[in-house]
Amino acid sequence: MRDNAFWLPPADWTPTPSTPTAPEGWKFWAPNKLWWQTTGAHYRSIAIWGRLSNVLALVFLAALISAAFIGPSPLLSGVRVSATLGSITLLIVHESLKARLTKKLLPQFAVLAQHGQQERLTREYQRYLTALA
Repeated sequence: MRDNAFWLPPADWTPTPSTPTAPEGWKFWAPNKLWWQTTGAHYRSIAIWGRLSNVLALVFLAALISAAFIGPSPLLSGVRVSATLGSITLLIVHESLKARLTKKLLPQFAVLAQHGQQERLTREYQRYLTALA
């Protein structure tokens, strides 16, 4: 649930003894579909590395298909090996940058989520007090 994003239970937290066990196949955590929609702009600066990796993968496939029609060629073999190594290297660079950026973004979003949750709880408490009056 979005209201509880980034919520962490206290160290000594346990569910109540009367809480039944979860049903078979219960998913405790679900991927946050909004994550990539809300963070996409933050990852634009590193997207070029992923695109270049994909382009080199296509070059590899083109060289592989060309070799099937033309036959074995040292030039095509060199292109395939170079494209493979380049694609893997760029993919590693992209994933490393993405991991570093995600590690930096998570605390920032946690602060925003905490702020939003606090505002929501304050509004709900004020509604409660108004309803009692």
